[in-house]
Amino acid sequence: MNKEKPLNVTSPSLPSIAGALACRRWYATPVGAATLARLQTHLTRMTADVFGYYALETGVLAGQHSFLQDSRITNRFVLGSVAGEVVNCQAHPDYLPITPSDVDLVVASHSLDCSQQPYQVLREIERVLVPEGHCILVGFNPLSLRGIGQWRYAGRQQHLPCRMYSSRRVHDWLGVLGFEVLETVTAGFWPAFGGDRVFQHTRWLERLGDRFQPGVGSVYLIHAQKKVSNRTPLLPSRKVAPVLRPGIIVNPGAGRISDKRRDHVE
Repeated sequence: MNKEKPLNVTSPSLPSIAGALACRRWYATPVGAATLARLQTHLTRMTADVFGYYALETGVLAGQHSFLQDSRITNRFVLGSVAGEVVNCQAHPDYLPITPSDVDLVVASHSLDCSQQPYQVLREIERVLVPEGHCILVGFNPLSLRGIGQWRYAGRQQHLPCRMYSSRRVHDWLGVLGFEVLETVTAGFWPAFGGDRVFQHTRWLERLGDRFQPGVGSVYLIHAQKKVSNRTPLLPSRKVAPVLRPGIIVNPGAGRISDKRRDHVE
């Protein structure tokens, strides 16, 4: 990755920084690290057949973990949102400093969770993607054990630096923007309580969840593709002259020929 001083395009808002730090602290735990390893396995499989010229990583884990380390796209760029990261550029995911229709693959880790304008984040991803381009979204699952555990803090915003959006809701947003959802998986099926001891004795839950995908993992991955409809332009209507017009004989000799044939038969 480029270790030069990154270009600081925009400064992220304070709630986004707090959310990013909270997410990183969770991924630093044994459960979070194991979940990240499973996410990497799924993402490597999803991007195995994705080709193109440019790939972009953005979000909470940009600069901390390279999801595209095994990607076939050689030109990979990292866009971070927190100062001090080893990234190519620092900017807010709500406003990507990239020209339209220029990127073949975007991986956004918890960009929706830590943004006050999640739909704007998706609009920016749609804007920078080429037609038929791919995006992979990583987010916390509110229907997981971890997500349910956050509900008790619903009335105390200081305990909720991140928002959680269900994969179904994100699917709806993507559909409005013209994306086709190709695949959705979840990872991190370990309990959100009990510490390291419980984690060590419940590793079988991850294998079971990976196999049956009940949709209750701590983190989801959504793989979507940008679709562009082929619209046929409507041409201005023009009046077509009728084939038969009153007072015009199409074939004057047709009657004489038929009369001669009739006389010959008689």
